[in-house]
Amino acid sequence: MDRRTLLFVVISVGILLGYQELVLDRLAPPSPIESSSAPGNPDPGASSLPGAAIAPGSEAAANQPPAIDDVMVQEQAPVEGRRILVETDLYRATLNTAGGRLESFELKGFRQEVAAGSPLLQLVVPAAEVALPLGVELRGAELWSDAGVSYAADHDSLTLTDTNTGTLELRGTSKGVLLVKRFTFRGDAYPIALEIETPGPEGLPEKLQQDGPDGSPPALALVWTRGPGSTDETILALEGAAALIGGKLEIQKRSDLETPLTFPGPVEWAGIEDHYFLTAAAPTGANAVQVRTRGNAIESRILSPLSATGPTSAEYLLYLGPKDRSTLVAAGHDLLRGLNLGWFGPISLLLLDLLLFLHRFSGNWGVDIILLTVLVKLLFWPLTRKSFDSMRQMQKIQPEMAKIRERYKDDSAKMNQEIMELYKRHKVNPLGGCLPMVLQIPVFFGLYTLLANTIELRHAPFGFWIHDLAAPERVMILGIGVPVLTLLLGVTMFVQQRMTPAQGDPTQQRIMMFMPLIFTFMFIGFPAGLTIYWLTNNVLTIAQQWLNLRSPGKPSS
Repeated sequence: MDRRTLLFVVISVGILLGYQELVLDRLAPPSPIESSSAPGNPDPGASSLPGAAIAPGSEAAANQPPAIDDVMVQEQAPVEGRRILVETDLYRATLNTAGGRLESFELKGFRQEVAAGSPLLQLVVPAAEVALPLGVELRGAELWSDAGVSYAADHDSLTLTDTNTGTLELRGTSKGVLLVKRFTFRGDAYPIALEIETPGPEGLPEKLQQDGPDGSPPALALVWTRGPGSTDETILALEGAAALIGGKLEIQKRSDLETPLTFPGPVEWAGIEDHYFLTAAAPTGANAVQVRTRGNAIESRILSPLSATGPTSAEYLLYLGPKDRSTLVAAGHDLLRGLNLGWFGPISLLLLDLLLFLHRFSGNWGVDIILLTVLVKLLFWPLTRKSFDSMRQMQKIQPEMAKIRERYKDDSAKMNQEIMELYKRHKVNPLGGCLPMVLQIPVFFGLYTLLANTIELRHAPFGFWIHDLAAPERVMILGIGVPVLTLLLGVTMFVQQRMTPAQGDPTQQRIMMFMPLIFTFMFIGFPAGLTIYWLTNNVLTIAQQWLNLRSPGKPSS
């Protein structure tokens, strides 16, 4: 990659990251309603919607989702339960009749670490700060939780294969309230159907039929919780909460959830994500999502209104699995939006299709990355050639340009006029070296995002010392991990720099001399797949520059 391209890439990355950090993340975050403690509630961690200006019983209050208020929770003491194992072709799940909670969810196709004997990947990670996931809350003038309910199950275990389905029903009663959780599993698919049934108003205590202290109507909440994979998060990096609300993807990093947030609106799905996996629920008729952190864990609630005339039946599609494109599409409910590939997502998905096509023939994801890089390079070969020719023409007129700048150094208007005349005489376009690169930037970012996020590269070996394309590559020499490919990348960038026609003032040229060193240090922590891509691109660019230097080429106009 030539110097001008490198500079353009660095500036573009800086602009994108700066815009994300300073504008999107800080100045204009998504439109959640920040929670504050309800009047009289001494718990600073409790969440409630600001409602001081909303009169209870008013139309505005009726549309407000209920608040999180731990002081109001009414539940029995914890009970001992029994474990129910559900095993399918894809996962091994354990539910506990104590509270009807999901206690374990192991993915059979994924392991915690790259070693063959590593334990299966666990998506339900208990945290001391929160209860296990799939809890149910009923909210009215007081808040009732099923954490202390001892459920009766109609099966001791379920084993399903292929397209076979099975249903597990849990029935529990507390304070006279009958609650039913009905799970439907399928042997060859990740999605799980969940139906929650509650009695009508006649079967609920009076306080659960009344509006909440902030005027919010009675509601049912499905509670999702998830802790980090380990204390150092090397196994499962818990990134944050995600929800699709009214067609808008809301993503909140864990670090941004110190203050509880509420997202009102029609809920397509909501859940908790890490880099490669998603745990989410797609509800029917839910009208809000509330999220917050508890210690290192994330707690998310999906709120649905309770029926005022009869029993409430809340339905959900649960997804606990990989962020695999085909799997997410098959699950429906627009869960593919959970594969958040940023601004250039459509380009990333197109390149992913091409990568998957190549994999049919090679069977090695590292080889696929090399082949994909070659194809992209061939696609942009004419543009790169045009850029190189333009830079070579610019190099030829540098002596004349230096004389003009010296002659008119005190008259900038005249200097610019003379420089433009110089361009016209030599038929040189000063932007000819950059404009072809502009068309390549979206493809570069799309490919970069793809290789940084695609689950196909997780624990995928390439060969030699590279056993995981999603992790930084290292060769152990005298007990020290040496990033061999990254060092080669720096060398190839230096070679490119020596082969690229020199242009610009001496100060700019000296600054550009540091670019190989900067990129080498930057890539030390990058996944091996990205390093292979960039190194391959550099080698191809060196070959192209060598061919360009051997041929006179046509002046760029």
